[in-house]
Amino acid sequence: MKTTTNDYSHLNETAKVLAERSDEERIYAIREGTWLGYKDAKRILAKMEDLLNYPRITRMPNMLLVAPSFNGKTSILQRFLSLHQPDLDPTNEITICPVIMVESPPKPDISDFYTRILDVLMTPYKPTASVSEKYSQVKRLFRQMEVKMLIVDEIHHLIAGSLNRQQEFRNALKSLGNETMVTIVAAGIEDAYNAFNTDPQMSSRFTPEELPLWKANNEFGSLLATLEMRMPLRQASNLKEPATMLAIHTRSEGTLGDMCDLVKELAVDAIRSKEERITLERVNGLQWVPPSKRKQYRRH
Repeated sequence: MKTTTNDYSHLNETAKVLAERSDEERIYAIREGTWLGYKDAKRILAKMEDLLNYPRITRMPNMLLVAPSFNGKTSILQRFLSLHQPDLDPTNEITICPVIMVESPPKPDISDFYTRILDVLMTPYKPTASVSEKYSQVKRLFRQMEVKMLIVDEIHHLIAGSLNRQQEFRNALKSLGNETMVTIVAAGIEDAYNAFNTDPQMSSRFTPEELPLWKANNEFGSLLATLEMRMPLRQASNLKEPATMLAIHTRSEGTLGDMCDLVKELAVDAIRSKEERITLERVNGLQWVPPSKRKQYRRH
C-alpha cells in the first residue's frame, strides 16, 4: 500500500509533500537547503534591523560581525539583504536601494572597493576614473538611491596589505560613513578584530557581535531536530538523540556550515541506500573530511 503524506508525522508540511516525490527531486530539495532561523541568527538580524532604522546622525552606529569560517556569517548577511530588496518599480525614476552588500577586496585597495560598490549598484563608470571620482560617484548614488546600510563581508582581507594601506582603507571607510551617514556592517573571521583594533576610532565606532562555534547542547539538538523536520526522508531519524547528536557535532567540529553539509550528505545517503533515515552507524561511517583535516587531506 502506498504511503500517504499523513503518515510522515516527523516532517513539516512542506517536507511531507516532498516525501512523496522521486529520489532525484528529494535529493535536489535537500541540497538546496533552507534558511535556519536559530537564536544567534535572529539576534544579529534584529540588531541589523535596528541599525537600518537608526536616524541619520553625525556619527552613525556600526557593527563588526565576527565568526569562524563557514559558521553562518555570510548566510545571515544574505538573509538580511533578501529581506530588503531594491524597489524595482519601473515607474520610479530612481531605484531605491536601502541595503547593499559587497565583498571586501582581497587586499586593501580603495579604488577596487569603490568599483565593487558601483558594480553592485549596477551603474556605469569610467574604468580609468580616479579614486576621488569614484568616491564622488558613490556618495552621489548613495543619496539618490537612499542607501541606508552598507554591508562589507570578508573585512579581514584588510590585513593583507601594509600598515599604511590598511590605515588608508580604514580612513576611507570612516569617511564614507561620515559623509553619507550610512551605517556600515563589516563582517569577517577573527582576524577582523586585528584589522580594527589597531585604530581606536574604528574599534569605538563598530560594536562587535560574535557567532561562536556550536556546543553539543540542547540548542544544537533543537537545530538538528529542525533540520530533520525539513528533510523529506520517509522514516524518522531522531537526530537530537544524544549519541547521534554528539557524533554529528564531533564530525562537523561545531561549525554550522559543516554540520548542515554533513547532515545533507547523510540524508542523500539515506535516500540512495533506501534506508530512508539517518542512523548513528552512517554518521560514523560516512566518508567525510572534517574542516580541520582538509588541508592535510589534500596533500595526500
